[in-house]
Amino acid sequence: MNWFRQNKFLGGFLVALALTTVLSVFFLLREKSAADAAQSRLESAVNELTRLRRSVPFPSEENLRKTRTQADGYRSSLLALENEMRTRMFPKLPIQPNEFQAQLRAATINVTEHAQAFRVRLPDNFHLGFDQYATSLPNGLAAPRLGRQLRAIEWLAKTIVEAHADSINSLSRTPLPEETPAAASTRTSSRARPGAPPKPASGKEKMVDWTTVDLAFSGSPAAIRRAFNQIAAAPEQFYILRTLRIKNQVDKGPPRGGPEAAPSISFIIGTEHVDVAAKVEIMKFNIAEREAR
Repeated sequence: MNWFRQNKFLGGFLVALALTTVLSVFFLLREKSAADAAQSRLESAVNELTRLRRSVPFPSEENLRKTRTQADGYRSSLLALENEMRTRMFPKLPIQPNEFQAQLRAATINVTEHAQAFRVRLPDNFHLGFDQYATSLPNGLAAPRLGRQLRAIEWLAKTIVEAHADSINSLSRTPLPEETPAAASTRTSSRARPGAPPKPASGKEKMVDWTTVDLAFSGSPAAIRRAFNQIAAAPEQFYILRTLRIKNQVDKGPPRGGPEAAPSISFIIGTEHVDVAAKVEIMKFNIAEREAR
């Protein structure tokens, strides 16, 4: 004790050095223990990885049963979806160009008589958007798909008529690729059976295809709602309403104030009629189709 009292600085230094040494040894041992544990985990992981790389994977009976159950469920869901898609598009029947022209004439007469019965005005020389084929025949490649498009457009026109619209102002459609001269020139080989329908060049079809119809018609809001509800719930063909524009036929309200306005009071709520312009897509699913419905 006398020595520490006589050498306070040196004594304090020795005590601090001893404490530092003890703490250093403690931290060193702790880090060594952590390093040994990490090294052990690393070696275990490396050994497991090496074992997995060298082993041949083989499913257990339980996993194999679960996988087969899931695959069967997916297959059943896919078949159910395909069956539903088949019922939501008109079939493409093998028809000749003259048969399509006869169908167009019959559909035009049917829609016209329907419109007269429901007092719906139609445009002059109305041919459901197939004006060029009223006096000429389509090519043999386009005729079957034109027949399908005709049925879809005829259904649209009759639905609007049956909804008690005021008038169908215009109806136009986008031409099919098969209607172009380049597609029409695609034929089977010269050794093909005479009278057989022409086939397009081999190529991968898209899973989902569509054609577009531009409609313009007028009617009351109730008639417009009824028509669009029926189009959205069409049982035989899947339609998509892509664009819609609605304009009130009376874009100005009645005059306000003044004694001259009192005798001619008119109510507009519930009596207004609107003009509608819509783009409707007729969907086509390229799956195994039924020959007829």
